[in-house]
Amino acid sequence: MTKEWKFEWQSYLFVVGVIALFILPIYNVAEHKFRFYTENIVSIAVFLSFSKYIFLLKFSPFARKKWLKFAVVFLCIPLMMYLIDALYEFQKFLDEEGIASVLVHTSDMSNYNFGKFIRYQYMFFNTGAIVVTFLMPIRLIISFWRTYNTPDKV
Repeated sequence: MTKEWKFEWQSYLFVVGVIALFILPIYNVAEHKFRFYTENIVSIAVFLSFSKYIFLLKFSPFARKKWLKFAVVFLCIPLMMYLIDALYEFQKFLDEEGIASVLVHTSDMSNYNFGKFIRYQYMFFNTGAIVVTFLMPIRLIISFWRTYNTPDKV
């Protein structure tokens, strides 16, 4: 196994660990009442993975795959629409029901602070994922141009 593939697998394990660090406490407090688990997991995974590819693309085993970069450029469009829709739905949920509606024991004041945590981490990762989804095609087009015109750069 080459260095690139080892780094790729280690970064996948890192992403899974970060997802677990943020999702499991929410599940312990909100259980099944929080309906944004899928969107939150996708946001965290996209934010961390695309951030890695934006800054460390040359260390990826996919750095020289032109057809894959071309496909990802166009797949970012529906992904960005999904993330924007998820952010809109979460904001609508906050406005209509409030974060306290998902907390199991609403009488405890620490749960209100945890509700803030849920809101802030969701907003952070979702907006971060939208930004890196916007930047990813730009980075891939630059990389595509570099690999096409210069054989040694990515």
